[in-house]
Amino acid sequence: MYQMLCRSPERPWAPQPEKLADAPERAHPKPLILHMQENRSHLTQEARVCFSVIAVLFIVTSIGPALHGYWLVPVCSIVAMAGLTVALERHGKSRPASETLELAEGRVRHRDSAGQQVELPAFWMRLAAEGRGPTDLRLFLRGRDGSIEFGRCLSLDERRAVVPLVAAALAQTRGF
Repeated sequence: MYQMLCRSPERPWAPQPEKLADAPERAHPKPLILHMQENRSHLTQEARVCFSVIAVLFIVTSIGPALHGYWLVPVCSIVAMAGLTVALERHGKSRPASETLELAEGRVRHRDSAGQQVELPAFWMRLAAEGRGPTDLRLFLRGRDGSIEFGRCLSLDERRAVVPLVAAALAQTRGF
């Protein structure tokens, strides 16, 4: 999922940028901030009940081999279900991947959730969309000083939707 934001020229120090309702245009002098975040939903109560039923059925089916002396079968079943439960809970509590692409004042800034930040001049930047097939699309801003890959945490449809927005904002930032 992505969200378009902008910082007011009167308040560039504002901690929370305001939402931008439409795509950037030439008459719209505000800089573009594109905040992208991995779309992650938590398990619903129905999914947790279903997962619990599967775990109980998994353990019940391992009782038969245990009665015949294969006592490692229920132990392995319990360990497998506990490992899957821990992995799901840990994944649910972790922060989703996110990126911020800011096009303003002749500069392109990119920050990701790992803390890496890249800042390059926008004048030399060109938008490149590459893909090896119809289900693969990678987005780059390339210039003579470096390259920025963005949109890694977006779905394919969201990447396709972001391309014209970034192209228009890049043209505005470069002054064309």
